[in-house]
Parts: sequence; C-alpha cells; structure tokens
Amino acid sequence: MMIKVGTIYTPPKSKHRLLWVERIFSQHRGKVKYIQLVMLGLFLLLLIGPLFAKTPQFHDTIFTSGILFSQFLFWGIWYSGCLFSVIFLGRFWCGVLCPLGALSEWCGKLGLKRPLPKWMKWNGWLVIMFTIVTILGQTMDVRDDPAGMARLFVYIFALAIIIGFLYGQNNGRPWCRYFCPIGKILGIVSRLGMIDFRANKGVLVLPKSKALYVQGRLCPTDYNLPYKGSTNNCIACGACVHGKKQGGMGMYLRKPGEEVLDILNRMPNWSEVLFIILSPGLSAGGFLWLILHQYQQYRASIGGWLLNQNVLWVFNRAPTWIASQRWNQHYSWLDIGMITTYMLSYAVIFGGLFVILTSLAALCLKTPTGTFKNRFLLLTYQYTPIAILSIVIGLSGKFFDVLHHDFGVSQHIGIIVKCSLLGLSMVWTLYLIVRVLQKYPEKKLPLKCLTLGIIFITIGVILYLWWPAISGYKYMSEVEQIRQHLIIPGN
Repeated sequence: MMIKVGTIYTPPKSKHRLLWVERIFSQHRGKVKYIQLVMLGLFLLLLIGPLFAKTPQFHDTIFTSGILFSQFLFWGIWYSGCLFSVIFLGRFWCGVLCPLGALSEWCGKLGLKRPLPKWMKWNGWLVIMFTIVTILGQTMDVRDDPAGMARLFVYIFALAIIIGFLYGQNNGRPWCRYFCPIGKILGIVSRLGMIDFRANKGVLVLPKSKALYVQGRLCPTDYNLPYKGSTNNCIACGACVHGKKQGGMGMYLRKPGEEVLDILNRMPNWSEVLFIILSPGLSAGGFLWLILHQYQQYRASIGGWLLNQNVLWVFNRAPTWIASQRWNQHYSWLDIGMITTYMLSYAVIFGGLFVILTSLAALCLKTPTGTFKNRFLLLTYQYTPIAILSIVIGLSGKFFDVLHHDFGVSQHIGIIVKCSLLGLSMVWTLYLIVRVLQKYPEKKLPLKCLTLGIIFITIGVILYLWWPAISGYKYMSEVEQIRQHLIIPGN
C-alpha cells in the first residue's frame, strides 16, 4: 500500500549510521574538485591518445597497443566496475569521481542559471537516452573504433556542457539528475545498494503543497531533502551530511535490495519499469547481431529486396557522425537501419514476452484491496539484478577477451565466471520475489507456487536470450573478427 499524503515514512531501523564517513565528506569537500580535474585529464587522455595510435595487429596486447589498452579500461573495467560499485558505495562515481558531471557543474557556475523547463523533467529520458547511446555504440563501434568512441563522448560532453551552462544553479547538476544515460542506469542499481543518505528522523511524505525536487537547493540533484525517500537520483556526493549526530541527514548502511522490496513507498516511476523490461533485449540484440547467422540472413534478404526495388541509396556509405568507417568496415545506410531494427526488435519482442509473463504473475496475486498496477510494478522491480547483469554481460566480453588473449586465461574460466554472475543475479531476483510473495499471506500455497513458476519461466527466457554470450560461440562474423583483430582488412 502507498503511504498517505501527510504522514511520516520511517525507513527500517538501522544502527549502522556511517558517521565517520560523513565527517570525511564534510572535512574534505573542497578537495573533490581536484580529484575531478585529475579524472577529467585521464578521461581525455584515454579518449584522444588512441586516435593517434597504430591499428593493433593480432599479436598486440594491451601493453603494446594504446588502442587496446584504452578499450580495455573503458569497456573491460570502467563501465562494469561502475555498475558493481553502486551496490557497495552508492553512486560515489557520479558524486565524487565523474569528470562529466563535474564539468557540467562548473559550466553552470558561469552560465545563465535558467529554471528547468518542464520537458527536461520528463522521466522518459532514461529509456530514450539509453536506447540512443546503446544503438550508437554499435553503429559507431565504440568498443573497438577509437574515432567512434571519441565522437560519441564528444556528443555526450557537448550535451552535458550545454545543459549545465543553461540550467545549472547553486552547484546543481541537472545533467546528472535528468539526462546522463550512465547515471540514470546507476540510479536504478542504487535501489539495490547498501548505502542510503536519508533524514535522521524519518522521511516526510510529500504533501500536495510541496515539490519532491526543487532546483537550486543544497542537493545538486535537486532533492527536497526532508522528503527524500529514494536513492535513484542521489549521487552520493555527501553535500547533505555534516558529520554531526544532530544533523538533519545521515548516511546509513542497509540490506541490499531493501528499497526495491519497498518500492511502492520509495518513489517508483514508469521509466525505470520500462528500462527493466526493455534493457535485456536491447543489450542482447547489440551482441547477437555480430555472432548469429540470423542477422546476416536478415540483412541479405532486406538488402536483396531493396535492390530489386531499385532503392540504391541505402547502399551508400553512412556519415561518420553515426557510423564507423574504420577497419574498412564502411557501414552503409542499410547497415545502420538493419542494426537499429534488429536491436529494437529484440527489445520489443522479449520486452513484450516479459510483460505478458509478469502480468500473469501479478494476476495470480490479485487481492480485494490492491491494484494490478501496483502488483505489476512491484514484481517488475524485483528483476533489477538480472536486468542490470544483462548489461554487464554485454560489456564483459572485452574483459574476458583480454584475459584470454593477453594473459592466457582459459576461455572456460570466463564461461564459469559469467555463468556464476548470471546465476547469482537469478538467485537474487528469486530471493526478492519470494520476499514479495511473503507480503501476500492470504494467498494459498498452490497460487504462490504458480506465481513462482511463471517467474522461473521469465528468468529462463532471459537465460535463453543471453546464453550465446555466456557459453561462447562457433560462428563469428567478419565484422566481429575485425573487432577482435583476428583479421586485418586488406591484408
């Protein structure tokens, strides 16, 4: 049940207030900008340096090629590391280390300080930004083409700077709060995390006369702090804590997954639900088009039909601002269209199947007082571990490729590790679902077993979707061989 307006929401009691960490934030807050400057320099070095490096050969390693070293740090370590770190540290990356958010904040100090327009506050930017960046990541080959990666980050940097310059107020970060595609994903993961910045005397539930987010206050992501009941938009910057017992806000440890179990009271939103539904399919599509005959057959059939219809412009080379032209790949408009529709098809088909199965599970838990919407929402959020792990699997290929090629680690070790990670995410999801079922004591055991059976089928669908990325694969397209530098075009 949702808490009524005007009451006090008291989070589960925790004696584990991290007062000593609050004091570190308070004492060293002024030094964070120097850390961010160093991170910005390193970030730019890893982006720009590979543009002047030689094309890696098959015998090159991360120790002999600047391109491979940069790719390994970005896609083998950084992105996956950010996702995992949120479980234990909250969005510490965003609040203390991220050079992009810091740059946007600095631009706000020199900018126009305009109030945020309503269209910027729309929750749907999470799904749109994630979809655009994920598809561009494939068409621009950002994991292997240094020029493509640099261009994509130029777009992101430019957008962050513009938003900060126009709308940044009082050290605020509207970019981090509303637009950053990585930050919004980390925000969903933070709902699973062990760190919670919250009001020490309970959280006031928002009355009709108050705004949940207020621009230009103490919090850089605009939380109206007495009413802060979620962590998804908290960047763990520590600006709200002062290391004093009587302070209004405190930093607490909590049980992992506590927030998603109580999601109906923790400010859920439909865009996060849509992200959880669509992200496994979209991410899988971005991996599978490289390794399945299915994509090659799909491209050949569509290309042949267009050729018969004398639609020839689709075979022209696509512009470099949306497509990779390195390694002699020369992506055409046909390639851009096929990759995009293939990935979106996976997202829609598997997302639709997810909705059907979760709806059936929600119907099994029908009660006289609850609503279908709340039951569907509650169940969907419990899939957060496996949805996020799907993204990690899509990115971890670079990490395990390097371990195998450069360090001689058996590919079987990589399969075991990926299977273990996916298995842990499934177990975590099932544990959360069982905890949800305990919220319905009036339901008979057979009906609960049926609900759990439907959940097992849903998890099985996700496992089937990602199995080629976990178990290895025999077929490898020429594009993927080029990406892994097994062959060099023209040689």
